[in-house]
Amino acid sequence: MWRRLGLITLLTLAPVTAGQVNPASKSRLPAFTYVRAAQPTPKAKPGERRALTISTGQRELNLTLGQLQAMPAVRYTTHHPQLKRSFTYEGVTLRDLAARGGFLGRDLRVYAANGFASTIRAEDYMNWPIMLAYRADGAPIPILHKGPLTVVLPERPERFHAGEYSAAWVWFAERIAPAQ
Repeated sequence: MWRRLGLITLLTLAPVTAGQVNPASKSRLPAFTYVRAAQPTPKAKPGERRALTISTGQRELNLTLGQLQAMPAVRYTTHHPQLKRSFTYEGVTLRDLAARGGFLGRDLRVYAANGFASTIRAEDYMNWPIMLAYRADGAPIPILHKGPLTVVLPERPERFHAGEYSAAWVWFAERIAPAQ
């Protein structure tokens, strides 16, 4: 059974605590918690809308919000630079989404409904809990707060909240694909 779960699932179920050293970057991980292990993926209900498309080049995987919420979930508090306030976000790590799409370890592009797109480097989403959030402060993320799906970056490293990464805070996210 453990072989069928795969290495990524095992990694996402490993307990992670605030202050743990991230071996890849030799720095301290931000405070975050996996709040739920993977659940069986539910079938889309009749009339249920697609929330996210994971494109691999050869195929597309359309996921509903319920299917996203069945994936392992992470939660942490961070400051949203555009909204100028902090929220406790919950969602799926980009690492888990890339694994689901079969392009783990490759840079990825996140596309928004308005045509905006941003590239997130593999070394960052592999080593930090960058997430596609669907909840803020325990509730669905409203459009006025950049929802219903938004890319969220942890407080550390500080560069995630500076110039280079300001475009990575993609809101109204609807598609993820490997970068060309």
